[in-house]
Amino acid sequence: MTDPVAPVVLASCVEHSLHQSLPGFDQPAARLYGVTVVDPQAAERNVDGALRITFLAEHADVYELLDSPAGAAVRAFDAAVVLTSGWAAPVDEGAPETPPSLHPGRRRVRLVVVVCDGGVGSVLRFADAPDDVVADSGSAHGSLADAVHALWSPAGG
Repeated sequence: MTDPVAPVVLASCVEHSLHQSLPGFDQPAARLYGVTVVDPQAAERNVDGALRITFLAEHADVYELLDSPAGAAVRAFDAAVVLTSGWAAPVDEGAPETPPSLHPGRRRVRLVVVVCDGGVGSVLRFADAPDDVVADSGSAHGSLADAVHALWSPAGG
């Protein structure tokens, strides 16, 4: 990569591109892509062609996908992208924990996570508000965040 591009900028550009080509918010499997930065300044503006996005693999289980041989291949690129969709739900403080898919306030979501030498960034979009994009500059935590960090780490974990 010529000029470093912030992970959240890469995530926004990739998500913008994938949003134009994906059929909704019900992907049957998590997908892994490798990204090559073609034009860093154009990536800041979500310009088509700013990134070369290469599909590597998909799997019904995102963690098995990240542990697959395709997961090891991502270091040949400037960044790795994980795309997944599912249910998100509000956290009800003090209430029994309910799986998001069963929560009455659930919302369908598509998540794009980018990891590169600069760290992790993510973008999500909800099916009921597809024009609103929520970006995160790497503050997410949990098992998926840990697995994505491990994907990019030199020792693989």
